[in-house]
Amino acid sequence: MSPTTRPLKSGVTLPATCNVGEMFFLSSAAAGANLYGCAAINGWTVESGTGGSSVQNSSQLADLVASHSSSTTLVIGATCSAATPCNVRLGSVTFSFTSSTSATISGGSGTAFIYMDSSGNLTVGHNLTATCNSGCVAVPGITAFPPDSVPLFTWTATNGTWDSTGGADRRAFQSTTNVSASTGLLGTTANGHTTLAIDPTLVGIWAPVPSSSSSPCAQGAWSTDTTYYYVCVAANSWLRVALTTW
Repeated sequence: MSPTTRPLKSGVTLPATCNVGEMFFLSSAAAGANLYGCAAINGWTVESGTGGSSVQNSSQLADLVASHSSSTTLVIGATCSAATPCNVRLGSVTFSFTSSTSATISGGSGTAFIYMDSSGNLTVGHNLTATCNSGCVAVPGITAFPPDSVPLFTWTATNGTWDSTGGADRRAFQSTTNVSASTGLLGTTANGHTTLAIDPTLVGIWAPVPSSSSSPCAQGAWSTDTTYYYVCVAANSWLRVALTTW
């Protein structure tokens, strides 16, 4: 008698076709989101959670996963489809990926950085000899995730082949952005919103043209019209100089 059995077919990508009732173990998906069922002809559904939002949240664990397909090929986003898009949010904009893609290496050793850039492009940055199929772009000269990118995965390579266990998940479903005010700026944070403003003690702020030399103002404020340039030299104290051509 065999000590173990494997009742499910498995692989790094979902089969293109299926009949209702079939099951499949997707080995490239994150743990807990590996099991798929064929709920409609040629339509796979992740069988994680208990229904409702739990299924959606569990299925997102497989969004844009990078997996080792062969010594020269990485598959990215094997579960992305029109029915189950892989969504990435950047600010107030959501980018949807509805198909998988792959990155092919032909030379070099080092690390590839897989990320979404600020324009919504699925990108493989590298210092290798690598190309992307339709659906992603390969960018040479990248040695770290760009500051305006959404990190997804890193994958190491040795002598022109992807390391079979070289992948590292860099996705972060919980994150935040800290904004610090530098010289000449003031920053306040309330209710999740950070507001930046000019520090009037360091940077002069435009003000309406004063009606007199004692019009209200803060030191450093300035104004101009077609005849004079005005500057506030002290609280509520203006001086002006005539504008001339040369």
